[in-house]
Amino acid sequence: MCGIAGFQGKGTLDDARRMIGRIAYRGPDLQDAVMVDDTGLAHARLSIIDLSHGADQPMKDASGELTIVFNGEIYNYKALREGLLRTGRYTFRTDGDTEVLLYLFREQGERMLPMLNGMFVFALHDARNGELFLARDRMGKKPFHYSEANGTFVFGSELKAVLAHPEVKNEIDLTSFNQYLTFEYVPTPRSIVQGVRKLEPGHCLVVKNGRILSDRAYWTIDLTKRSISESEATAQLDDALLKATERRLMSDVPLGVFLSGGIDSSAIAYYAQKSSSTRINTFSIGFDEASYDESDHARLVAERIGSDHHVEILKQRDSLDLIPDLYAKLDEPFADASLIPTHLLSRFARKHVTVCLGGDGSDELLAGYPTFGADRFRKLFSTMPHAVINAMKGMANMLPASDKNISFDFKLKQFLRGF
Repeated sequence: MCGIAGFQGKGTLDDARRMIGRIAYRGPDLQDAVMVDDTGLAHARLSIIDLSHGADQPMKDASGELTIVFNGEIYNYKALREGLLRTGRYTFRTDGDTEVLLYLFREQGERMLPMLNGMFVFALHDARNGELFLARDRMGKKPFHYSEANGTFVFGSELKAVLAHPEVKNEIDLTSFNQYLTFEYVPTPRSIVQGVRKLEPGHCLVVKNGRILSDRAYWTIDLTKRSISESEATAQLDDALLKATERRLMSDVPLGVFLSGGIDSSAIAYYAQKSSSTRINTFSIGFDEASYDESDHARLVAERIGSDHHVEILKQRDSLDLIPDLYAKLDEPFADASLIPTHLLSRFARKHVTVCLGGDGSDELLAGYPTFGADRFRKLFSTMPHAVINAMKGMANMLPASDKNISFDFKLKQFLRGF
């Protein structure tokens, strides 16, 4: 996972070390920090690519003018590395992607960002002009928080790292709290703390003397419509998913796939097995409460694709016992209860592998939610008189509430409310 933290302005090396220490669990292999002029840079490393200590961070280029801390993975770094080697101006001492970012910045500056295929946040100090350059990946997969506090710019992968700097005050932002009560999370670019913001996806910052000089979008999603047939769209989606999964299988440590049995994770597991010459590891958890247990679906998918499947059945007590530890990891209030089984699944998978692919987010794309099925019934209901629908609402509200997962009464009430 890795994590980064740092500041420009007021602060000491001990401040940088304390900041990264708050999120050391993101990178258990090594935590280190350096001071470069008025800038502190710190990194917590989880080794995935190039396990040598030569790839440790913070990392400097050969001239010592550029220093970087980086969290993420650049999937096309080998091609970018070859391009830099062809210039004849660079010699690499590591085999990973961090050093590629250093020399790509020297070669291209901010123009490097559209060239990167990956998930990332990084902070790069340029001693030639005293500027700090920071960027976040297109879709915002990697988290990044920052604050301008009393002439000091402070940043970190997580909010708790930013709050560890003495210039940042821990005071609740009531507007953000209101947004949380509305959306069940705090949307970017706000955070729950006054004066602390999240860098928006596809954006980069330039900082100098502890002040933000620019905040720019380097990428926005292309929503241009194209007229193609369903078969063409299917073929293009198939090709895109296969290539995207292949890129993410790049690792120097054991790798697996989270498999819930739903459409999203099943698709990822299918493409991962298709791209692998050996049986992949898939992981799922089940629950002793039958309506919440999807492990049978996952097992069927694993049998079909031929993966080496691992299952752990959990009791209610396991979820309750997890809450104190999980609460300590959260930076902000967050109302999605799926974080509990996700954490349990991660803890189980970590016994076998270091990296796992997941399918979160693609239910919206692949029509995996019950909401999509409800659309068929919506067309039928639209022909009914309002008096009949209102009577159905009244009867639905009389049904006893069930504690089963997505129970009949829940689906009916939600459908009628949504309709």
